[in-house]
Amino acid sequence: MQYKRFGNTGMQVSRYCLGAMTFPNRLDIDGSRRIVDQALDRGVNFIDTANSYGMSEEVLGKILDGPKRERIYLATKVYRRFCRDGRTGRNSRVNLISSLERSLRLLQTDYVDLYQLHHPDPDTPIEETMATLDLLVRQGKIRYVGVSNHYAWQMAVMIAESKAHHWEPIVSLQANYDILDRQLERETRAFLREFNIALMCYSPLAGGLLTGKYEPGQPPPEGSRAGQSEPLRQMLEDEGVQSVLTRLAALATDRALKMNQLAVLWLLQKPAVTSVILGGHKSEHYNELYDVADSSLDEKAEADIDAMSAQRVYTVYRNQPIAEGFSLAEQW
Repeated sequence: MQYKRFGNTGMQVSRYCLGAMTFPNRLDIDGSRRIVDQALDRGVNFIDTANSYGMSEEVLGKILDGPKRERIYLATKVYRRFCRDGRTGRNSRVNLISSLERSLRLLQTDYVDLYQLHHPDPDTPIEETMATLDLLVRQGKIRYVGVSNHYAWQMAVMIAESKAHHWEPIVSLQANYDILDRQLERETRAFLREFNIALMCYSPLAGGLLTGKYEPGQPPPEGSRAGQSEPLRQMLEDEGVQSVLTRLAALATDRALKMNQLAVLWLLQKPAVTSVILGGHKSEHYNELYDVADSSLDEKAEADIDAMSAQRVYTVYRNQPIAEGFSLAEQW
C-alpha cells in the first residue's frame, strides 16, 4: 500500500480509503467486519462514512471498538438534521454540535480525524459554520475540517474566512472524479494545487461503468446498478462514453490489467489525488484493486486515457447542481 501526506496536515493516509456507505445497507455486520479487516490487512488506514449513511456509523463503531480504532484515520460527514424536528440549518451551530455528538456516540470514539461538510448549506451564514468547526477542533472532538461536493469558489470563501478570523481552515475536498467524470479539472484541480488541499475521490469506477461488466451498445444486465439508475443508463447509452469504454477495454488488455484496475491507477497517477475511496459489498470488489495498490501506470497509458476521455472534462457536474451561493436544492 502506498501512503501520502494529507494536504496541509501531518496525517499520512493510505492511497485507498475504505468507503463505508454500504455498511450495513447491503452488508450485515459480519460482512462489514470482514471488509474492514480485509482493508486493514492490505494496509488501508483511512475509513470514510457519513451521518446520512443509514446505520453505517453505528456498525463501524462496533467494528472499530478497541485497538483497531487507533490504527486508522476515521472520517465522517455532516448534513442530515437529527434535532429540533429539522428546524435548523444543516451546517448550523445547533446541528453541527448535535450531529457530532451523535456521530461520536455511534462510532464509540472520543474524536474523529476528519469532519466534513457533506454539502453547502443555504440556510446558515458561513461565519457560523466556520466558527463552530473551529470550536470543535479546539475542544479536541475533531482533528481536521474538510468539505464534500463544494465548488472551488465556495472553498475559497471558507479559506478567506478562516484566515480573517484565525479559524481552523479546511484541509480537504471529497468529490466525484473518474475517467468519465473529469469536470473538476476545469477549475477545482488548480485550486486544490494552489492551496494544497487534499482530494478524496469517490465513485472512481463511475458507478460501475468502469468495471468492464457493461458492453458498449448493449442494454445493462438485469439487476445491475446501471439497469436501476436512469443517469447511469443514459451515460451508458452515450456514444462518447461507449467509445471510451471500448478503447479502455483494449488498453487494459494490452497492459494485462482489468478495466477497474486501469481506472483506479489512472486516478492515483494524478498529482491532485490524495486517496481513492473504494466501495462495495463483496470482498472480490476490493481484491483486484488491492492487488495493484503498489503499481503505477506508464505515461503513455495515462496520456492515451487523457486523450480518449478529453471531452468528459466538459460534461455537467452531476452531484452538486447549485453553483450560486451556499445553496443546495432540498433533496434529503
